[in-house]
Amino acid sequence: MQIFNQGGGFVFRITDRTDAEAETLQHSRDVFSQALKLGKEFYHVTGASFGDYDISYVKNNDLVPEKYRKIKKGTDIYPSYLTYDSGNVDSLELSLLKEHRIIEFEEFNEYSIVLGQLALSHTDAEVYYHDERIYGFIEPSERLHVSETFDRTAEDDPEHHILHVVDEFVSGTLEGSFHTISTMPLFHSVFFWQDLAGHIKGKVRYVEVAIADNVGIGGVLSYYTMAKKLFATKGWGTFLRKNGSRYPDEMIHHYFNVSECPDDADASNTVFIDNFTSISMTYLCSKCSSDIDTSILSDVFRSELEEYAETVLGGHKVLGILIRGTDYIASGMTGARQMATVEDMLPTIQEWIREDGYDRIFLATEDQDVLEKMKKEFGSMVIAVSQVRHRVSDFVNVKLLSDLEKTEDDYTSVLEDNTSNYFYALYLLSRCQSLMVSGQCHGWTVANSFNGGHYLRSYKFQVGLEKH
Repeated sequence: MQIFNQGGGFVFRITDRTDAEAETLQHSRDVFSQALKLGKEFYHVTGASFGDYDISYVKNNDLVPEKYRKIKKGTDIYPSYLTYDSGNVDSLELSLLKEHRIIEFEEFNEYSIVLGQLALSHTDAEVYYHDERIYGFIEPSERLHVSETFDRTAEDDPEHHILHVVDEFVSGTLEGSFHTISTMPLFHSVFFWQDLAGHIKGKVRYVEVAIADNVGIGGVLSYYTMAKKLFATKGWGTFLRKNGSRYPDEMIHHYFNVSECPDDADASNTVFIDNFTSISMTYLCSKCSSDIDTSILSDVFRSELEEYAETVLGGHKVLGILIRGTDYIASGMTGARQMATVEDMLPTIQEWIREDGYDRIFLATEDQDVLEKMKKEFGSMVIAVSQVRHRVSDFVNVKLLSDLEKTEDDYTSVLEDNTSNYFYALYLLSRCQSLMVSGQCHGWTVANSFNGGHYLRSYKFQVGLEKH
């Protein structure tokens, strides 16, 4: 079935027949295709064995709650899917459907019908719907069932055999599990390859990625690494767009091993991605680690870092501590990204020093208040990279550290200094005997990856989760 969506990114819902004025279509299993080709928002449908009904569209991104839309600052999270072809199996990503023995659809709409057809045609799963009208859209099968209620308790499905496709918004990615998901995110996870490469007539060879300018250097490298792993599954090479992040290209390529645009890359063989957040919201991408290791560092930079680490840490037993403050506090981050304070961390720090006998603390922080508190508590035991630091009180008219950097007279120099210092700090953290971090941030991920699992012990505070 091929569907041409001329209205821009929406899913047709099936509702009871009303008396509203609308064009009438004849029911068939391709009724959605007919409706989309005509390009209107609302239709009556007649001729179905189960009676007449209406179909009306809802825009894909209108299904996303406002709190999640803020992730992209008003731009769309999900693609418009101006066209999609459920018959082109080679261009579909069916792994999430294939990994479950039972698939339960609570929603009854265009996308859930298409997904059910795919599951029945290309997996061994038993497929369940609430609505008996499904038999008017899908050929009867021994694996197609109708049930009034579904058992959605995770405790009764410890092996995750059941894929719950629910009627409230659940992205899968944001919740950290794809065993419960709503229809739109599931549809996106299945059809995203078509959205990416549908306009390319020849063979795709490359993917050009741009990263939003509010993403820090750790995020840029993590997104790039995730993209590289994801597109390698298709045999596609990945490179960062020229001026494709807030960091100057010369700086990026001086410090890091990030591919530049190949000479033969052009519109005939290259997928261009402006919105990597959309790709990161797919199931397959969630399986691609974003962890960066020391191979991301250029040879020159890695040599400089190693020499510095040996000079600063050599001969000492060092506890590495990363404490984020400033914009994490000013922007009101919650949940996993709410940071523990120095006061929150002190009992654990003192316990580790007493039990393990550290004679130095290497402190990584961009917060001047944090540095002063730690030095007041531990004195000369604390060592830190020399860098410009800020206080929460500096964030009067801005929320993010990246916005504060832009207010500096020599923005490029400040950006390079901060980037260099950030990686000096992370590299030294990775060379410490143990690691303690104030909460979830890229620094926790990078330091652990650089360390390669050799810490005596490591701990990440989660005060934002422990309070709920």
